Amino acid sequence: MTRLARVVGESMAPTYRPSDLLLTRPAGRVGAPAARGDVVVFRHGGHRMIKRVVGLPGDLVALEAGRLSINGVALAGGRAVRGAFTQSWSVPAFSYFMAGDDPETSDDSRVWENPFVAFGSVDAVVVRRLPWNRRARTLRLRRTGAAAAQAA
Repeated sequence: MTRLARVVGESMAPTYRPSDLLLTRPAGRVGAPAARGDVVVFRHGGHRMIKRVVGLPGDLVALEAGRLSINGVALAGGRAVRGAFTQSWSVPAFSYFMAGDDPETSDDSRVWENPFVAFGSVDAVVVRRLPWNRRARTLRLRRTGAAAAQAA
């Protein structure tokens, strides 16, 4: 069963912007688990959030000079900064490490007291962004097949 989610805030920019509508599929107990790189809707600290899964169970996630790396591989490329502050986390079983696409504004695993999100807290995986016209406040749906021919 698919559901819609609306983006609030700038933490997933530039991938998703505030007011974007996202089509999702169930995750966790109901559906397939999320994979690394998936954008998910989940509950954390009493809030519903949308973030990207970057760490899976058993991964070593490190934050060095503002750059994330997973098992020694930098997410955004670039080299390690010699002498920079480093913090690391080992992702426990049945948990994820989450990050927003805009690290400057994202409230995510990098700053949470408990940085891990349990599998059971993930409600849905984002499938795609719907074509939302912010000015007209309508969906821009393409017509296909007979509907397109009839409209012409």
